[in-house]
Amino acid sequence: MSQIKLPMEKIELDHVDIVTSHICNNNCKHCIDKFLRTSSEVISLETIHRFLKVVKKHTNKQLEVLLLGGEPTVLSTKTLIDIADLVHSEGFLIMMSTNGKLRDKIIQLIPYYDSIQITVNSDLEIDFWREWSDKINIKLSGDASLTMKKLHHFVEYTEGFFRRSISMYFTPDFDELCSDKEVWNLLDTLEWKRNGSYMYTFYKGVRIKKCIHGETNIVDEPTVPKVYPNGNYNKTWCNEKLDDYLTNGTWGK
Repeated sequence: MSQIKLPMEKIELDHVDIVTSHICNNNCKHCIDKFLRTSSEVISLETIHRFLKVVKKHTNKQLEVLLLGGEPTVLSTKTLIDIADLVHSEGFLIMMSTNGKLRDKIIQLIPYYDSIQITVNSDLEIDFWREWSDKINIKLSGDASLTMKKLHHFVEYTEGFFRRSISMYFTPDFDELCSDKEVWNLLDTLEWKRNGSYMYTFYKGVRIKKCIHGETNIVDEPTVPKVYPNGNYNKTWCNEKLDDYLTNGTWGK
């Protein structure tokens, strides 16, 4: 049964997302932020604090809190350290997903974060981050460039990193960007689990994620509470009506 149909008491939270801003220093055609560049607003510590208080009412687990964007590293180093300190003070783990372009800033942040997910496009980028392999989650984009040969090379070349992952990307109409039939034949042999509107599995220690056709990976994720820069949050995770985040008033006033 779809978790989206389950009542709140039967939903076990997996992690939570914090969308830090809708600002980005890159132009990925498979970006999951449907509000990208609609606002220059940056999330406040107060909003994060209120959000985590809500989350704690529904779990006693030490959840991972994942910073997303836009691009999180466009925020100041001090702000990102303050966010990490706040998340830790509430008893959660702090993670960040980044395109890896601002390397110097990421290196400064590593000591304050439990892990940082970096999307890479070459062996040179992977080699650069090996020094911090105990904190780095190396991520490969499952887009039109992904082939079976590239997948297997990634699996072998990233051995030793804290985490390794591949995200299978889709067009807005949910057409697969990856066209290599060998890749999809392999994925069809694996055992998948559901988390909200995406599925995930593991192949030789690498976590692979894909969307579910007909559903978005922005809304309807009851196991992934998500807060936005303007203070609204995705309410479907606690079986409430989803706010239109761009137009409705902020929650918790």
